[in-house]
Amino acid sequence: MASNNRMVDWCYPADGQHFPEPSAYAGVVIFGGAYSANDCANYEWVKHELGFVENCLRADTGFFGICLGAQVLARVLGADVRAHPEQVKEIGFSRVDPVVESEQSNAPQFLETPLTVMQWHAEGFDLPPTTQRIASGDVFPNQAFRLNEHVVGVQFHPEVNPDVLAIWHERNKTRPSGVLTEEQRVTMMADAKHYDVQVTDWLHGFLSGWTTCCENAQNSSGF
Repeated sequence: MASNNRMVDWCYPADGQHFPEPSAYAGVVIFGGAYSANDCANYEWVKHELGFVENCLRADTGFFGICLGAQVLARVLGADVRAHPEQVKEIGFSRVDPVVESEQSNAPQFLETPLTVMQWHAEGFDLPPTTQRIASGDVFPNQAFRLNEHVVGVQFHPEVNPDVLAIWHERNKTRPSGVLTEEQRVTMMADAKHYDVQVTDWLHGFLSGWTTCCENAQNSSGF
């Protein structure tokens, strides 16, 4: 974002910070986390996050949800978030494929060619009503969807480069369950380095188009 001359504010609701007013922003990004979009009973902030996303949509603020962020968006739009029917977890790098998009869309094509991306999730989402699937995968078919030009959710992690992945691996070692093997960590890190340029180039291109769509929506809404 900063490289595209956009100002960025950060909010950490899991640490008790209050959500901002969506209309003050052209776009909002919600990242992933070691929680579920169904965790309202266990974590009060998850319930507040669902309400915040509802407010984003009500204000017509641009939204980009990544992993948990996409699952929260899917829930707000009326879809179910749940584990794979065979209890499969998707951890590591896998290919996502483009889906032919509607000719009525004014947004740039989400994916022109297949992209190998980092995944780390145990749940997926059904395709929400009135949205379009814009990327697919073999294990979890719904890898990305679009409500409109400026509201998008992705199941994968395009933001994770080798440096970020190294931090995640260190944190994973301290968890009582779900700890990766050393072989898994080595394979994931090798893949992260191999695919980093391709994924980063795609992400920069996507964010450039998405932020423009967000600003256009903000200008037309009068905020």
